[in-house]
Amino acid sequence: MKTITIHRLALQFDADQISHGNSEEQARQAVGRINEVLQREPLGLGAQLIDTADEIEVESNEEVEQ
Repeated sequence: MKTITIHRLALQFDADQISHGNSEEQARQAVGRINEVLQREPLGLGAQLIDTADEIEVESNEEVEQ
């Protein structure tokens, strides 16, 4: 199997709509859902994203209400 590494790949999603927990848990849940789609038959790629704890950074674009 070939491995392709993409450094600094960013994923944007509405975390509270599809996941729960702290930011890192939500990121892992999102990766899990993406992996389910990548592996789904008959059109799946048989691929998966591999995340490592030291590479997960969570940024928020939420506006601060004043």
